[in-house]
Amino acid sequence: MAIAERILPPRFLSLIIQIIITMNLFWFQDSTVNASLPLGATEDLRKATETEVLVALSLSITCNILEMLSLFIGLSIFSYATGMISTCCHVVGSIVLAFVLLESLSVTSLWYCFAFTCILPGLVELLTVIVISRVQGGR
Repeated sequence: MAIAERILPPRFLSLIIQIIITMNLFWFQDSTVNASLPLGATEDLRKATETEVLVALSLSITCNILEMLSLFIGLSIFSYATGMISTCCHVVGSIVLAFVLLESLSVTSLWYCFAFTCILPGLVELLTVIVISRVQGGR
């Protein structure tokens, strides 16, 4: 079994785990909103924080599903570097999101998690797909 084939199952599982934890955060987003608000917060601030949490979670789900579709299409399936970056980012993202879920951390931690564990592997995946498409198109 080639080394690129060994990274595929952990890559898939780490991506699925991060999607599941993010969906759980959708259901329990009130605790994240409450942790982000100061004591005596106004209703307008609460609505703005709820919107911010919803946007962060929606963007995370969107990036992860797009990466899952790219994985299913198979263009980057045998790229070892892409698989390692994606797996590491999604494992770290799953751990951070579990802490956000269990410890009711603020919305700022969601944005950091989104930036480093959803955008980064998404951009690497996009770059890999572009490179592979150009190589295959040049034949």
